[in-house]
Amino acid sequence: MTGNDSQRQQSQNNFTNKILADKIDNLYSSNLLSTVAHLFCGFFYVCFQFPYHHTQSLIFWFGAIVIVYVFRYFLVKTYFDKDVGFKERPIWLIRFRFVSLAVGLIFGSTIIFFHPYDSVPNQMFTVLLLAGLAAGALTVLVADYICYTGYAICLLAPVVVYAFFAPETLNFFVAFLVLIYLFTLTRASKRLNAVLVSSLHLRYENLSLVEDLEEEKNQLNNRLGRILNDSSNELYIVDADNLNCLQFNKGALDNLGYTEAELSEMTLDDIIVDLNKEEILSLVAPLQLGGRESLTYKTLQKRHDGSTYPVELRIQYSAQEDPPVYVVTALDITERDEAEKKLIHQANFDQLTNLPNRYYMLSYIRSAFARAKRQNSKVALLYLDLNNFKDINDTLGHATGDELLKMVAHRILLLLRETDTAARMGGDEFLVLLEGLNRQEQAEIVVHKIISSFSEPFFVNSNEIYTSASIGISTFPDDGNSVELLMQYADTAMYYAKKDSSTHYRFFSHELRAYIDEQLAIENRLRHAIKNDELFVYYQPKIDTKTERVVGAEALVRWQNKDLGMVPPSIFIPVAEKYGLIEEIGSWVIETACKEAVVWKEHSDCDLQVAINISPRQFRSSNFLSIVDRALELSGLEDSMLEIEITENLLMQDAQEPLEILNKLLDRNITLSLDDFGTGYSSLSYLKQFPLQVLKIDRSFINDMMENQYNMSLVDAIIAMAQILDLRLVAEGVETREQFDFLKSRKVEVVQGYLFSPAIPAEKFREYIQMVRPGRDVG
Repeated sequence: MTGNDSQRQQSQNNFTNKILADKIDNLYSSNLLSTVAHLFCGFFYVCFQFPYHHTQSLIFWFGAIVIVYVFRYFLVKTYFDKDVGFKERPIWLIRFRFVSLAVGLIFGSTIIFFHPYDSVPNQMFTVLLLAGLAAGALTVLVADYICYTGYAICLLAPVVVYAFFAPETLNFFVAFLVLIYLFTLTRASKRLNAVLVSSLHLRYENLSLVEDLEEEKNQLNNRLGRILNDSSNELYIVDADNLNCLQFNKGALDNLGYTEAELSEMTLDDIIVDLNKEEILSLVAPLQLGGRESLTYKTLQKRHDGSTYPVELRIQYSAQEDPPVYVVTALDITERDEAEKKLIHQANFDQLTNLPNRYYMLSYIRSAFARAKRQNSKVALLYLDLNNFKDINDTLGHATGDELLKMVAHRILLLLRETDTAARMGGDEFLVLLEGLNRQEQAEIVVHKIISSFSEPFFVNSNEIYTSASIGISTFPDDGNSVELLMQYADTAMYYAKKDSSTHYRFFSHELRAYIDEQLAIENRLRHAIKNDELFVYYQPKIDTKTERVVGAEALVRWQNKDLGMVPPSIFIPVAEKYGLIEEIGSWVIETACKEAVVWKEHSDCDLQVAINISPRQFRSSNFLSIVDRALELSGLEDSMLEIEITENLLMQDAQEPLEILNKLLDRNITLSLDDFGTGYSSLSYLKQFPLQVLKIDRSFINDMMENQYNMSLVDAIIAMAQILDLRLVAEGVETREQFDFLKSRKVEVVQGYLFSPAIPAEKFREYIQMVRPGRDVG
């Protein structure tokens, strides 16, 4: 048996004992009514029978009744005078039953001693008297079914026996009817007793439930009291009329620093800093009117020592108390406020330089424009970018680069007025906002100061670093009134300032506006170029210097627009990269070139490799490898027939990521080529670091190498480097037989250029590869 079952059994036993006690109490409590009823009925019966029977027998019979009830009286008195325990109660029940049986036998004996055979009225009176007593006892003795049954049998059984053996047929029916009556009464007694017991059982269950609930309530109140008192939150119960502090918890005393006596003499407005009593009552008025269940309010509370701290109050109104009260919970939000301020600062300020960030500046610039409009003044946006910052980062490390950015920010701030604002836009880009200007030249003065400040070196970790800045300037309202547009104008002006190293800065102008309009026009049309079938892939043959046969081709994208005509790649490729279109275009070029390379097998007796130049942005995209795999799968081109060309700039950025991608391409047996070698940050170290197989010499070295000894020496150096590293060589821009012969003599394996063919459409390239045969002069 489980603990719960044992507890339940014990509870049932307690109920049974209590019900038994109540039943016995009920029997003994009904003694007075029973005594009066039986004595009256006995006396009345004696009077009725007096003319027909001897006086002595009647007195003897009535005396027996009196004696029984005198005994019963003392029995009842003793029961109530004595504190009867549970164990003794069954004995007292038996005693009561015996007395009840005696009363029943005495009254039942009337049918034997005083029932005349010759008087039907007399007989009927006796039967009715006994039947009435039996019915009346049903309610008096309902508490004990056995007691009532014994009493009723003693009362009515003699009638049944007497009538059954009487000679008259009518008596037989009387006996039968009395027997049915007796059975009905005992059944009714049993049911009434069951109802009584069930009612008592339910009563005690309810009482037990009430006791349990009361106990739980007390425990809950005690627990709640401990919780509220132990809580660090402050709890006040204040008078709703005068705001006097009636009760408070330990948290309030600890946080405020007052004693219990001191706080008892205070009102809520003594604690709250920014509201007086009238303002507090006005604040909480909707609670009394029923408009709101509770309200919250952020404020400051004053400690005993005079210091303040932020809290959030939650106020509720209780009209059930006398007097009505407000329950005020005060939560100390010092840490939350500090965290919110920190988050706001992180969201609006650069964590490295502590300057405002792009997000903050966008809204701040709008406010500056509004102020300038009211004051009829100008605002200048200076978009500043450090020159060669990437070289510093790659050479000296990111930690040094970060320190340099902090020093740059500090140096800029030293040059500005209080009304001016500097911000870091990201990377090595800064924005300076100049307010309260009357003419453009005032901005130019600040620009000169900034540029001049960069003439002094920065000392970072024992390194003496020189750097410069390129600055683009746009002004409000001269160049427009849109924040985004003016920032774009300043960015564009900065881009052109980088190209012109003579001044390091440039104002936005109509010419630049025209350039931006052109860029936007190109970008708008370029977005629909693939869908409108405006893009084409041209192929420039790659020639083996030994056999002068075509060994492959470089795929080059071309764009023919109905409005703009044939747009050079040097124009639309930068736009595609700038506006995020290069990935879509690049994916299309890869798929198209791979499909075309499969067609070449039908026109050539040898395998031709297709080379595709990949932009840094597409190369670093997360789905680049899946794009390559998809193109090879859709086209059916063998992996070894694809060559991926990348530029030096891509390798100079975070080398780990491109190295992983290159290794995965190499695992697919795809040829890896470095394009335009010598034009960027050419380094022997990364040629050894990366798994490259082909090195392409840029056309800028080939063009005048026969006339320029310096370029020829550079080409020789590149060739020697590639041969030492076991890299195959491809020379671009070969336009003369003299250049070809020179490269061939230096064992350059492959060339491409106008000497053999420019980039041509796919159909013409198919014809070209059929035309070129070994030994023929294709120049």
